[in-house]
Amino acid sequence: MDLQFTSMKWVADIQYNSMSFVKDFGDWGTIGVNAIYVNYGDMIRTKVAQGYDAAGNDLGILPITEGLGTFTAHDLSIGISYARQITQFLQVGGSVRYVEQQIDDATMRGWALDVGTMYWTGLGSLRISMLGRNFGPDGEYKTYEGRIAQAPAKVRMPMIFIFGMAYDIIEASKESDVRMTAAAEYVKPNDGPEKANAGLEFFAFSNFYLRGGYRFNYDEEGYTLGFGAEYSIEEATVVKLDFAYANAGRFGSIPVLSLGLGF
Repeated sequence: MDLQFTSMKWVADIQYNSMSFVKDFGDWGTIGVNAIYVNYGDMIRTKVAQGYDAAGNDLGILPITEGLGTFTAHDLSIGISYARQITQFLQVGGSVRYVEQQIDDATMRGWALDVGTMYWTGLGSLRISMLGRNFGPDGEYKTYEGRIAQAPAKVRMPMIFIFGMAYDIIEASKESDVRMTAAAEYVKPNDGPEKANAGLEFFAFSNFYLRGGYRFNYDEEGYTLGFGAEYSIEEATVVKLDFAYANAGRFGSIPVLSLGLGF
């Protein structure tokens, strides 16, 4: 069994938290549950209305914020996952998720499906993976009565296709547990340009990880750094701690903290 919590402070005071639990049932496969919650914080409420100066002169249509207070927004995803090793080389898995987005008093709900595979090629440690995320129906907000002239259009699910590969440049052996893994992935979203990610992970001393990477074709994001450690507190319990730092250009830095327990 494995339990993990992750917390990330994104740009503009956006808080991202996630939880996942996975249990291996042997020949029956592996089952997991997960939840993601994104809080966008408080935002100033704005309306568009006729504006006037102190002398009563007409200033035209202006955005007005004074005295309107604030509102907030959030995203929520709750899912169940299943994965199984089909052959010695092939693994397949998928997730079904309930998804929700709320902006002020307007809520959109729906569902999404993820499907992925991982294949060990037999060429050394080379493995490749393919993943399709967010297959599902369009969403639609159900409120906004009396506040805008026309209801918003339906929202397409942000489908993403990912192709990845990894290879152990230095493989662990009976004499040494030192390992270095190179990984890369190609990302194709349905609502933006293609992107690519590449990274290295170094593992040593039976419990220490050192990581670095770069994100290509992003507007602001670039290099990433991180480290991780595992510590056995009992024979059958392992505590896992991971920290990552991502550079987001003009938006500053993004820290990511993950805590896990393995049983």
